[in-house]
Amino acid sequence: MSSQKTKLIIGVVAIAVVAGAFALSQSYNAEKEQQIEQQENEKIIFNRSEATIKKYVVSSSEGTTTFNKGDDTNWHIEGNEDAPLVQISIDQAIAFLNGLEYTQKIEGGMATSSDYGLDKGITDEAYDENGQLVFKITVGNKTVDETGYYACVDGDDSVYIIDSEPGKALSYGPNSFRDRYPSYVDYSDIKSLDITIRDGRKYSVIPNPAGEISDGYGEYLLSGYYSFDVPVISDKLAENIGGPVYEIFAVDFIDNPESDETYGFNNPLMVCSDSDNQGNECVITIGNEAGDGKVYAKFSGKNYVCTVYKEKVDKIYNANMFDIIGKRFINDSYDAFSEITIKDNTFSGTYAIDAENKSVTLNGRNTDMSTFGEIYKSIAAITMDGEAINPLPEGAASVGEIRLVYNSSGDVLDLKFYDYDNNYYAVERNGSIDFITGKRSLLQITEAVKALVQ
Repeated sequence: MSSQKTKLIIGVVAIAVVAGAFALSQSYNAEKEQQIEQQENEKIIFNRSEATIKKYVVSSSEGTTTFNKGDDTNWHIEGNEDAPLVQISIDQAIAFLNGLEYTQKIEGGMATSSDYGLDKGITDEAYDENGQLVFKITVGNKTVDETGYYACVDGDDSVYIIDSEPGKALSYGPNSFRDRYPSYVDYSDIKSLDITIRDGRKYSVIPNPAGEISDGYGEYLLSGYYSFDVPVISDKLAENIGGPVYEIFAVDFIDNPESDETYGFNNPLMVCSDSDNQGNECVITIGNEAGDGKVYAKFSGKNYVCTVYKEKVDKIYNANMFDIIGKRFINDSYDAFSEITIKDNTFSGTYAIDAENKSVTLNGRNTDMSTFGEIYKSIAAITMDGEAINPLPEGAASVGEIRLVYNSSGDVLDLKFYDYDNNYYAVERNGSIDFITGKRSLLQITEAVKALVQ
């Protein structure tokens, strides 16, 4: 056979082999795609439906609630149509049902349904506009690794594991779709937060009109609790009052409440009133204990009574105001004052301050500015070391005084010091005594100034 014929035969055979391999490959790929598609289809619990869902029913051990979609395209509770709802949560749950898939299938799992929490689970049913049942599923416990939820469907003895996101949306109880929160107030633009407590305590938290004193301090003032408005520490305020008030929400709903006396609203444990600078207002009234770690409450603008978690209420009720406030009597720099007088029963020294020219006199004589600066630092460092609990003896006389006159307004800040015990002075601020301070701080100031005036 000639060389050319041999090459031609080999070429034809090679083409045939390649063509056969290509055909086999195409067949294999098609079979593989079909297998993958079949496996994916097998993981579908509910096929996708074009039906328009008009009724959604949620059942649990606490009861059954039916949600109907009205002509306004919003969902409404059957029999309580005016109750505010979180519309998007219902729509999201129904969207998850449409084409719902599972990640794992436990054959015969329903024989031990209680192991998966399915005997006490949440059952979700969705009906179309003709009243035909489209989807129905019961969701139980979270999986041990918390990446999914156990679920089952009618007529199937298998238990399925569905992803965490749809599982969470489909495990909401009947009341979970209700708007649980008090009336809106913008807490970033707060005008006043007012707290009134049954035992007679009453105070307000208001923005400081002068602005924040330093980072995290003095943005807000505590008003009405002590004899003067005291700057507060921001994170302490948030931890003990602001945060707990903001986190109060309805747990259980009583849509046809009895009289106020039934829940203790006639003599409330506490009333929280909030307002912002945009005109929004909210009042939360706290009544008696309701059991299971909850107390009765009612929110302004809502026609129901509810329960809220007692833990949040207790945080506000038990808040220690002294822990929240800053501990300085003076929060201004020296140039805020035109005159400062320090005296006791043996001497008196008055600093006249010319802040513009950065000069100062003591009892009319020029004095060193840096020396005065150190004296003022000691004055500004006098702290509130505790609350003055015990009254002073009748006719008690002050042992020292620091009098500061503001240069802009002429207002006077007058601090008088009285013997309180061996370690502390009671401090009378403009005629009222709220706090005590350590004796050493005043004695260091008076001794230093006395040495300068003699």
